[in-house]
Amino acid sequence: MIATGSHLGSQLGCFVPVTVPLPRWSSGAARAHAGVVSVLTPAEVLIATRRLAGARPHLAAVAGIVHREDLWQLCRDELTGVDVRIDGWDIRGRWFGVVVGATPRLGKLRRGETIPWRVIAAQLASRGHRGSR
Repeated sequence: MIATGSHLGSQLGCFVPVTVPLPRWSSGAARAHAGVVSVLTPAEVLIATRRLAGARPHLAAVAGIVHREDLWQLCRDELTGVDVRIDGWDIRGRWFGVVVGATPRLGKLRRGETIPWRVIAAQLASRGHRGSR
């Protein structure tokens, strides 16, 4: 529900709250409406991250010691413009995120699937922490 002022209240010089109901969606419907439903599995996101980061091995080396806020920006700076096409994968680093255009499971995608830089950084950071044990 959202409270808004009524037109009559503004004419009288006072605020009269009016409650307006918001649409109720299930969480699945809300995600679909927001356009965040991914066709990539978590394993495919991890594979895409590792393949793209393989083009810049120093990223994986520093992932465990760089602050996460700085890591996603470092990934964006280092991997924008990097394209990896191997074994049925088409992975492209762009300024707004990593675009996966094809996978061995799905083949060529009609519309590329975008993985945000923060997700890429989180994948690299978790891999870096596991390797430091």
